[in-house]
Amino acid sequence: MRQKITDKNIFPCFDLYEEYEKLEAVFSNWSTIGTYNRWGERMAPAYSFEAYLRDLQFNSWNLRGTFVNLAEMRHKLNIAPDDFTKRGITEEQLLDYVQFLLNCGLRIGITIDHCRAAYLADKNAFDMLLQNCDYLLQKLHCDQKFDKVNKEVYIVYKNEMSSLISESNPDVEISLLEYRRIDNRGDLQRKGEILCTLSKKIEAVEVKIKGTEFQALLNDTTFLLNKTGVRHWVEKDKLASITFLKMQPQELEKWYDTAFDLIVSCLAVLPYLTVKDQIKAIRQTEMTTNETSI
Repeated sequence: MRQKITDKNIFPCFDLYEEYEKLEAVFSNWSTIGTYNRWGERMAPAYSFEAYLRDLQFNSWNLRGTFVNLAEMRHKLNIAPDDFTKRGITEEQLLDYVQFLLNCGLRIGITIDHCRAAYLADKNAFDMLLQNCDYLLQKLHCDQKFDKVNKEVYIVYKNEMSSLISESNPDVEISLLEYRRIDNRGDLQRKGEILCTLSKKIEAVEVKIKGTEFQALLNDTTFLLNKTGVRHWVEKDKLASITFLKMQPQELEKWYDTAFDLIVSCLAVLPYLTVKDQIKAIRQTEMTTNETSI
């Protein structure tokens, strides 16, 4: 069967490095920003998006931190051109680059209309850059969020159940979202702090789960929270000292992530447990009615 052209254009043979190269070309190599001459007339575009940020909009950028230039920022984030190789590129590195580009796009979008020195000459290229970033996020099962306080775009790993739970549990919405940020990838200390916060939510609702068919789920959740050292000091715990404390950070992080998934599962069953007795009462009413009619 002949493929549709759309099937061929959207990730025809998905290659991380090729997708990086396309993003890098649009961001760093294409002339997309023009400047004005001293009479206020538009000159032919000579700046790339990267050059515009580097030369005109970097110093006052709220995300600059202590970086002295854009090149240093990319180098420290491990997303400089020299950091990418065809064999060495990873999904994590590409996601870091996409997050960087989304924030660059935000910076360009905010500043370009008010910039007296430059103008956007190729809006199609700007839209293409953001669209390609969005396609990559979909492919890598991620989503972008916006921090209004810090005016920052950040990427999270998608977790549909966690997103649904957040709606009915606004008190832990921020924690559920923050745990999934790609910036926390590999950061056991921060992930542990978030899990500790979420464990307090479990403590508050565990009375609703105890004695139900989900007791085992609750037991396993509290077991991981206790033995991995999230809630308690476990250096003298016999089981923890021969299991979790001996694990490499990557392996231990997987158990942290498992604990997070179990916490989400515990919160997911609460709505059912809330209506369970009501449903049981209705069923009993039906049985009583049938017995009476006989």
